[in-house]
Amino acid sequence: MSDDIIQRLPAISLQLNRIVPIFQIIFGTIGNILNILIFTRRSLRSNPCSIYFLASSINNLFVLYVATLTRLLSSGWKIDPSNSNIGLCKLRIFFVYSSTALIQWFMVLASIDRYLSSCQNARYRQISSLPTARKAIGLTILIIGLAHFHTFIWWSVDYIGAKTYCNIFIYDYEIAFQIFFLILTCAIPPILMTIFGILTVFNVKKLRTQVGPQNNDARNERLRSKDRQLIIMLLIQVLMTILCTLPFSVANITSMIFQYLITLSDYGDAINTFYSNLSRLINYFNPVVGFYIYTLSSKTFRNEMKCMFMEAIKFILTKLGLEKFIPSQREQTGGTMVTKA
Repeated sequence: MSDDIIQRLPAISLQLNRIVPIFQIIFGTIGNILNILIFTRRSLRSNPCSIYFLASSINNLFVLYVATLTRLLSSGWKIDPSNSNIGLCKLRIFFVYSSTALIQWFMVLASIDRYLSSCQNARYRQISSLPTARKAIGLTILIIGLAHFHTFIWWSVDYIGAKTYCNIFIYDYEIAFQIFFLILTCAIPPILMTIFGILTVFNVKKLRTQVGPQNNDARNERLRSKDRQLIIMLLIQVLMTILCTLPFSVANITSMIFQYLITLSDYGDAINTFYSNLSRLINYFNPVVGFYIYTLSSKTFRNEMKCMFMEAIKFILTKLGLEKFIPSQREQTGGTMVTKA
């Protein structure tokens, strides 16, 4: 039984590595392009939280083609030029790890922004602004890039057996890198997202309790419509990010334990390798699911998407000289025409 599992799990992993990333790239590309088009629309681009979602969507596209695609080629089809070219090795590792870290940290920034925007203190609310969002995004990209600069120094190409691989060949740095990745990407961001998500929920509940009867209160209005729906979108996105990241975090911890402290049997090693591969695939759903979460959770997002498609149809029909086929305002809104007296 154990021997059968040991033989089957690598074959299952290979098929998963060949199939799952293809769907992640297809659906992720479609979703993130639509996200970019929607979050750059006039009605949303003035909101700082939308700017964080926009930056995240752009980064997600980068991750799909730098990390997910290279994983598909490497793990699924054994095609990996970085295993024989030291320059490609260093560039790939730097961009893969820095861009996957940015997925987490852009969600942290959005969580902090929603917390600030829901605070009763006016000074905190003023921090939630477009200039702040742009500066925070630029500074975060700079810090994450500098934090991963060490990969250019200590990742290298060398022989493991008869073949060359892009890997770490210094024992102490290997331990340090795994701890660094675990803390910076897998541990701190989910903790911060959880903290600010909970604080935002408390702020919203407190505000509703204190100003519920005052329909014209400015702070109450801020949490209506788009702002409130952006909070819902963010909280669901945060939850999905944590769910996608948690298995990979556990896999990294167990791999460190089994590599340095406990020696596994062949059966245990096969199970651990399979789990690590599966958790990595789950982690790569992070850059995929955003658009589908926003579509399901936000009426505002769906309306903006509908308006965008209608404008695109109108533009195409106008260019083709088929103006008579352009849907009327009544057909676009699904409403009824009322004749004024």
